[in-house]
Amino acid sequence: MLLDHPSAGLAAIRTQFGAIFVSLELSRSTWLVTSLSPGKGGKMSRHSVKAGDIADLLKLLAELKRKAQARTGESYA
Repeated sequence: MLLDHPSAGLAAIRTQFGAIFVSLELSRSTWLVTSLSPGKGGKMSRHSVKAGDIADLLKLLAELKRKAQARTGESYA
């Protein structure tokens, strides 16, 4: 239902989710990794990895998983 007038109520934004969301911006020299993890209150994290360094990228993803598990007590696959 669309409103034809502004609403005075608060907008509902979901900040509790059961997944770690990651985006990659790839360039020839650096990969920018942004992530949204459970337990961070909807705050995005930014990291960079040398382009092509798959081992470092996997290490970063494992660290994001470990931190999310420590914050929430939940397991993430």
